[in-house]
Amino acid sequence: MVALPTRNIENLTLTLQKRISTKLSGVFGCSLLPGDRMVFSSYRDDKIRVLKSDGSTDFIIKTIGQTFDVVFISDDSIAVTSGESNQINIIDLKKRKLRKSIKVDSNNDGVVYKDGHLIYCAREKGLQMISLSDESITNVINNKLSIFAYVTTFGDKLFYTNYKHDSVTCCEYHGTILWTFCDKSLLLSPLGISIDNDGHVFVVGSGSHNVVIISPDGQRYRQL
Repeated sequence: MVALPTRNIENLTLTLQKRISTKLSGVFGCSLLPGDRMVFSSYRDDKIRVLKSDGSTDFIIKTIGQTFDVVFISDDSIAVTSGESNQINIIDLKKRKLRKSIKVDSNNDGVVYKDGHLIYCAREKGLQMISLSDESITNVINNKLSIFAYVTTFGDKLFYTNYKHDSVTCCEYHGTILWTFCDKSLLLSPLGISIDNDGHVFVVGSGSHNVVIISPDGQRYRQL
């Protein structure tokens, strides 16, 4: 087996492909859906808007209470965290309505889906994972997270932001921290986080008004 070389972060560039009007304010969550659709969650308006591939509105849901982050899960559904309350809502995309509300034991901000589980930022309780089959909750890390923390996954690793500490951390699923990135001259108040197919970390600095890319080992970084 031959290992394929990964792209160097110095050679990565962003190209604008499309500009989308969400017609929402305070958008804190976004997820891609089958059929090139997109879903956005508005923390300020407490609503979910699903857009078609051409950017037009497919449908809106605004009767589920507080909304923070959103992620596509299997079985044609999305999970929506609530930020300030202790529930996560599951929305049926085909029926376009609430399927069920799951009670958790903490506030919940950023969320990612992995193998039948939701991993979410639980503020004072760190990172938690809930099984969608039996709704059992386990702790991934116990380190306190700030408000507005986000999480994503790549392979056997988790990556999460800390809004108040201006940091990005990579850890294993059992909680062992592999690295933490913090450079306040480059990244302030990080929010959304995503990973490409080579494991490069992309994070939005809401305070620094930029997008920063970090290498998979956390050693190299630059502003895009």
